Amino acid sequence: MSDLMTAAVYHGRGDIRVEPVPVPEPGPGDVLLRVAAVGVCGTDAGEWDHGPVQIPLERPHPATGHVGPMAIGHEFSGTVVAVGEGVDPSWIGRPVASCGAAPCGACGACDRGESNLCRRYAGIGLHRPGALAGFVATPAASCVPIEGLGISLDEAALAQPMAIAVHNVRRAGDVDGQLVLVLGTGAIGAFLVLALKAAGAIVLAADVSEERLGIAGEMGADELVRVAAGPGDAATLLAAVGERDLRVVFEVSGTAGGLATALEVAPTGARIVAVGIQRRPVEIDLGRATIREQSIIGTNALVREIDFPRAVELIASRPGGWTRIAPEVLPISDVVDGALRPMSEGRAPAIKTLVDPWAAERRPIRSAG
Repeated sequence: MSDLMTAAVYHGRGDIRVEPVPVPEPGPGDVLLRVAAVGVCGTDAGEWDHGPVQIPLERPHPATGHVGPMAIGHEFSGTVVAVGEGVDPSWIGRPVASCGAAPCGACGACDRGESNLCRRYAGIGLHRPGALAGFVATPAASCVPIEGLGISLDEAALAQPMAIAVHNVRRAGDVDGQLVLVLGTGAIGAFLVLALKAAGAIVLAADVSEERLGIAGEMGADELVRVAAGPGDAATLLAAVGERDLRVVFEVSGTAGGLATALEVAPTGARIVAVGIQRRPVEIDLGRATIREQSIIGTNALVREIDFPRAVELIASRPGGWTRIAPEVLPISDVVDGALRPMSEGRAPAIKTLVDPWAAERRPIRSAG
């Protein structure tokens, strides 16, 4: 193995350079992966467009100590080529999906099974070098082997965003047999539909885009509603719900209008799960929510020990069924113009964009077999 690899390195706002960097060494508890595929996330696009927000470019990260330019990429798959101290060598040679989480494992949050709320949390590609590179070091505990599951390494890279959706559903509580509304079916919304159906929910999906609604239908949504002006079309949604007992509303758009609509559409006693992250403070009528006994539930990231293994199972439940979600895999040289720039401008080319750090040109997503 060469001492150098090609990586997409974040140097600051609007400045990601594809350049040679040293191959990392796996630390204690880590495996070293030869990266197969990496999903480009809205978080990555945000860091490129208006960051740094999370990447420790100027001050050392309190958990990892990293400071300065860094390879990004936190949704990934690969094959284990080396292991760090304390890791069973039988990992070597195994194809895995990784969620990119690196919690401390020792704080109160980790002890109670909420590692996503770890006080010393670190993320691969955000707080320590990431997977938009030839190789990446990641905790073995954040990896799930995929042998025998009938999915490819390309498809395995979709498990991390699926795990976010799995966590969203867990935060909502029991949804089995209940009518739920998903406001916004791009990005996480499409994965959320599948996770909800697997949990037994009756899913009403709403979006402005016929294409995204079509994908939501493929993921199993029971009913599709086209809204005229974003998820803010409350009258249309109320008509679609009718007299039925709507129990949960997932607000996925991350817009102020979407949140206002969720609160308006949600009936007395309903739960509103705020999946989309509001980029600025919004005003809501908490008095009304109190009187109506509505629950507003925040949700953050994923619990690697619970949500990620389930997400891999859900990806495997649709072998060969991910072409509409991620039709194309880009070479690393296209990461800015083919992924980050269009995503930051609101014109993402697909629900999920994948990158193959070893590819010389664009190619279709691969399925197993």
